[in-house]
Amino acid sequence: MRQFLIYSLILTFFAACIDQVELPIRAEVPRLVVEGQITNEAPPYTVRLTYTGKYGDNSGQNPDNQYVKEAQVVLADDQGHSTRFVAMGSGMYQTVDSAFRGQVGRAYSLSVVLADGKRYVTKPEQMPAVPVIDSISAKLSETGNLAKPYAASYSVNTRDPASEKNYYRWTAYGYTNRLSVGVPCSLGSPSLCNNRCWTTVSSDAVNVYSDEAINGNPLRGRVVLQVPIYAIGPQLVEVQQYAITQTNYQFWQLYKQQNARTGSIFDPLPAPITGNVVNANDPTDMARGYYAVTSITRKRTRQANYNALFYGALTSYLSSLLLPPGDCRDTYGQVPLTEPDGW
Repeated sequence: MRQFLIYSLILTFFAACIDQVELPIRAEVPRLVVEGQITNEAPPYTVRLTYTGKYGDNSGQNPDNQYVKEAQVVLADDQGHSTRFVAMGSGMYQTVDSAFRGQVGRAYSLSVVLADGKRYVTKPEQMPAVPVIDSISAKLSETGNLAKPYAASYSVNTRDPASEKNYYRWTAYGYTNRLSVGVPCSLGSPSLCNNRCWTTVSSDAVNVYSDEAINGNPLRGRVVLQVPIYAIGPQLVEVQQYAITQTNYQFWQLYKQQNARTGSIFDPLPAPITGNVVNANDPTDMARGYYAVTSITRKRTRQANYNALFYGALTSYLSSLLLPPGDCRDTYGQVPLTEPDGW
């Protein structure tokens, strides 16, 4: 007992010698965030304007205060034409002039005037031409994910032009089948025995590429989307291929590097990812995000066949699944029952 009291007194003495250090909390003023693009596709074009949140604000921030209201937004080309955006709510602004359409080879710049008079602009960027997609290939693959062990991997195939430097970005989405046991039907009942539905899958990964290594040669097998296989049945996929500017490519590369940080001591110090929107009167005041000038081409595919390599294992896995009870629309949300139109 005596030794315990001695140890307690020693610990109390050392604890009393420790000074508490109050570290300053980082409190950065909100910054403008600009997200949007003009393409060679038909208008309208949209831009989203928000403010960054405050670091160290434990009081709770109203998301509505982050939407930029009453801004004057104008998009102009290098031939003296321009179009205004109208507010759509929640920080979204949209063009209303159906005659103002993006064209490959034309240069475009954005101007944003906030309610306090601050004016942000982008340097004119020329819209590059996008090569067509030759084909989309599909391959059955193992994912390593226990919850979704099999997926169809979709890759884009195109030919890179040799006469110019090209930068690409890809996005894609798809539909795949989901099953349930359905709802028991009876005569006169409004309930339907729907046991097969279509659900949507998309990729949020930043997929960009420079043609530095393959200039003028075919670009083959660039994976753009993985769609899990939940049931034997067709899958529908659309791939969007963008031609982007060099500065836009560099922006996305920096974005990817920041997201790849592991939190170790060897990581580079984080830095704000600034884009191409800057205060016209203060070059140090740069907005977050990027307003892109890009051209786009699209291609769709309907995949119903799987390679034989994993087919046996796939069917064995699918047969072992316990399907959820109920109408598939209730199980997976308000999803289509039939194949979406246009495929």
